[in-house]
Amino acid sequence: MRLRQKNIIQTLLIIAAILLINIILSASFFRIDLTSDKRYTINDVSKKTMQQIDDIAYVRVYMDGEMPVEFKKLRRSIKETLNELQIYGRNNLQYDFINPSAGNETEREAFFTELISKGIEPFTVQINDDEGGAIQRNIFPAATVRYKGKEKSINFFKYNDRLLPEENINLAYQNIEFELISTIKLLSRKDFPNIAFINGHGELDDYETRDLERELSQFYNINHVTLNGKVGILDTYKTVIVAKPQNAWSEDDKLVIDQYIMNGGNVAWFIDAVNIHADSLAKGEFTYAVQNMHNLDDLLFRYGARINADLIQDLQCAYIPVNIAVAGSQPNFQPEQWLYYPLLFANYENIITKGINLVKSQYASTLDFVGSSKSNVHKTPLLYTSNRVKLTKMPAIISLAQINDKITEIDFNHSFKTVAAIFEGNFESGFKNRILNKYNNGNPFDFTAESKRVKMFIASDGDIIRNDVVRRASRTDIFPLGYDRYMKRTFGNKDFVKNIILYLTDDSGLLEIHAREISLRLLDKEMIVLNRNRIILVNTLLPPSAIIIFGIIFTLVRKRINTRKIRLKNDV
Repeated sequence: MRLRQKNIIQTLLIIAAILLINIILSASFFRIDLTSDKRYTINDVSKKTMQQIDDIAYVRVYMDGEMPVEFKKLRRSIKETLNELQIYGRNNLQYDFINPSAGNETEREAFFTELISKGIEPFTVQINDDEGGAIQRNIFPAATVRYKGKEKSINFFKYNDRLLPEENINLAYQNIEFELISTIKLLSRKDFPNIAFINGHGELDDYETRDLERELSQFYNINHVTLNGKVGILDTYKTVIVAKPQNAWSEDDKLVIDQYIMNGGNVAWFIDAVNIHADSLAKGEFTYAVQNMHNLDDLLFRYGARINADLIQDLQCAYIPVNIAVAGSQPNFQPEQWLYYPLLFANYENIITKGINLVKSQYASTLDFVGSSKSNVHKTPLLYTSNRVKLTKMPAIISLAQINDKITEIDFNHSFKTVAAIFEGNFESGFKNRILNKYNNGNPFDFTAESKRVKMFIASDGDIIRNDVVRRASRTDIFPLGYDRYMKRTFGNKDFVKNIILYLTDDSGLLEIHAREISLRLLDKEMIVLNRNRIILVNTLLPPSAIIIFGIIFTLVRKRINTRKIRLKNDV
């Protein structure tokens, strides 16, 4: 009887201790992530973002229903991330999973059209049916986030030609937190930074930057500014974009942007080194390629960059339509490789360009880094060519007849030439040690000779930021940035430029989330095939065998303990 009472008391004490520990732990919150790559650890920027939202952020994920196992895992990871974010968001995050394929065919088609109109991209997969066959189905590895009446779409899966299918899925895993938090952060932003597109030097017009402006205007105040030599006119802008100037900059305007940089402004330069008259080529004629006299070379050189007066021909390139019909007959346009449209690699080691698909360029030039190695400016390549490149110096004649030229490997003897880079640090003014009283329309101003720590992006191709425009008598068609009408493909231009603007404008460290690495642990498919029966046998027998062995050991130990207790009782 005494032994029984003792056991009851011990049991009650254990229960009380467990309850006490739970009460103590409930007052504090912590989570332990034992994975080597910390895949379940939420970034501090994410925690802060979720803690600051003051209304419901509603996420609709369009990944319910049947889909391949890889996408089921992606769905599970999205749900896990949403659950984690809910904890830090104090229930201000709500989500739901939707099956886009539910309903009859008419309802599905209408829903698919609605999703595509929101910028959600479908992905076609093969799914095994009950009869052992395979059917094709569109799935939408995407979501929409709605916050205070504003809505933005997320595409979690972005197919990249450079990666294996497994690597594409893994990249989607890595970007779940970034995609969700960057969207919630932008939607919940109370102040909208100002961004300026510079006008007045033959830059791209409103139509040619329309798609990017439409995207950026959801989160930034966008303006077009003509400098007119007024120092300080850009002071209210967080970032300035110079998009493909074709005319010479005056020294007065150069001073304006130079002083903007010296006082902490960030600039994205998209500069063509060469002028090409594409209209002449479209008519089947030739055109002269001559140096673009934009008058910015000295300023960029002082900042650490030189855009060379050359043209890149790359064996990794896009296509253009070429009329192959005999003269006088019905036109017959066929896509042909155009070596002057390089498809550029993104630097996967940089948080700005990690995971970015190939970026399409047109008549790009090479970009060199200049200046002392002891400079306070850090330079990082972001876009570069393939390893089979030919460089043509200016001036040159370009003709569609070059499509028929025989390609010899010996001519394509350049590799991985830089086309775009990010520059960070303290820049020296391009007007240092110059007489300044004739500038700023003769008005005095405070001159700054060296900048604060700022960021600058320079690309040796202005078309990276330009969306295609088809102008007709009745209407003007605007195509998405990065979309190639002839290849029917969307390249990474929009994601690339958006990340550049985010990096230049945002000081919260949001892109740090983009830098996380989740290890890709792939199964050895050959080993699985060779040892299939053994694996099945082990997985079938091992779990129940382990349970049986544990049960036997537990019974024997318990019996031995009880026997010892009875013996002690008898001795007493």
